[in-house]
Parts: sequence; C-alpha cells; structure tokens
Amino acid sequence: MEDDRLERRFLAAMTALSRLVLTPQGERTYDIAMDSAGQFITDFFNCDHGGAAYAIWMEVSDYLDDPRGPMTEQACEEVGRKVATEWLAVDQSSPESISDFFTRWRSPTPWPV
Repeated sequence: MEDDRLERRFLAAMTALSRLVLTPQGERTYDIAMDSAGQFITDFFNCDHGGAAYAIWMEVSDYLDDPRGPMTEQACEEVGRKVATEWLAVDQSSPESISDFFTRWRSPTPWPV
C-alpha cells in the first residue's frame, strides 16, 4: 500500500517537472533539471524508475554543461521539452507504457537533438 502511494507520488513528480519544463516563459530547462532531479534520488529512489528519472534529467542538463556535448541552451531546451512532452503522453495507468518511456530514454545515443 505504501509502495503504491510512493509510486503515485513519483508519477506526479515527473508530471509536475514536465509541465514546468513546458511552461511558456518559465524557468530555463537546465535550472529546472538541476533543481528538481535530486528528488528522484532522495525521495523516489526505491520506486521502479526513480534512478532512471534522475539519470534522464541529468542527461538533459548535460546538453548545456557537459564539455563533451553541444553545450548550448537550445539543445538543452529542445531535449528537455521532448522528454517532457513524451512523458505527458505516457499512459500512467499502464506499467508497460511507463517502462517503455524509461527504456526509450535510457542512455540515448550521444547528444541527439
């Protein structure tokens, strides 16, 4: 029962973060990822995809701050918006749909934009 509640909170956190990324004239995607990703380790690590959620949002931030990447605001924004848009399209009542999302975003090919 507690696990189900934690999983629902995890899904809500992913949804809230995604909506924030897609908010027009909102914060930079980089700042949102940096400020919000930690919760997936501290609060949701024991969830089915807590660690994967953290990794995805840190990879989004890498588009701006990793010297091996494009290091552009535009690339970070584009990928962050793509992750957020795809997350909001996930059928959250389907564990398979949720797993498919995290599988699709697991360590993408280097620096796709």
